[in-house]
Amino acid sequence: MIYTESELNALGIKFGKNVSIDRSVLFFGSNIEIGSNVRIDCHCVITSKAKVSIGNNVHLGIGVSLIGTAGLIIEDFAGVSARCSLLTTSDDYSGGFLTNPTIPDSYRNVTSEQIRLERHALLGAASVVMPGVTIHKGAAVGALSFVNKNIPEFLIASGNPIRKIGVRNREKLEHLEKLYEHEKNHH
Repeated sequence: MIYTESELNALGIKFGKNVSIDRSVLFFGSNIEIGSNVRIDCHCVITSKAKVSIGNNVHLGIGVSLIGTAGLIIEDFAGVSARCSLLTTSDDYSGGFLTNPTIPDSYRNVTSEQIRLERHALLGAASVVMPGVTIHKGAAVGALSFVNKNIPEFLIASGNPIRKIGVRNREKLEHLEKLYEHEKNHH
């Protein structure tokens, strides 16, 4: 079962056309915008203290967590595989600080920065993205990766620590996008 348009409206979610969001998806906050041709699979969690923006032709796999406390942008044609976690805030456990959201900020040392997945960025299953990271246009991250630094355009990276393992075919990807857009606009 998927959310109806009226249910999404009641939750304060802004959304485009042809959106398929499983009814088990949990939304916390109402500063969430979802484009057209988006699929969000079951058991995802999306929080939004700051704006969370999901572009067109985006897929979020089963069990994805988008913790958008500091803002999160997922641009068109990006994909986030099952069980990924994108964390825009993180407690620093070193130095004797207290941790967790039940403690006032004056006793904690929290990093809080926006995450961005640019156009055609891909994130492999069960990967974790830390605050402030940008996965640039066309970049891809392999499964089970810990992403604590920016990934350059069209690079394929994987692991912990994250490292380069290849490069995506930019020309072919951009050519296929143009063909898709042309076909979509002529139907």
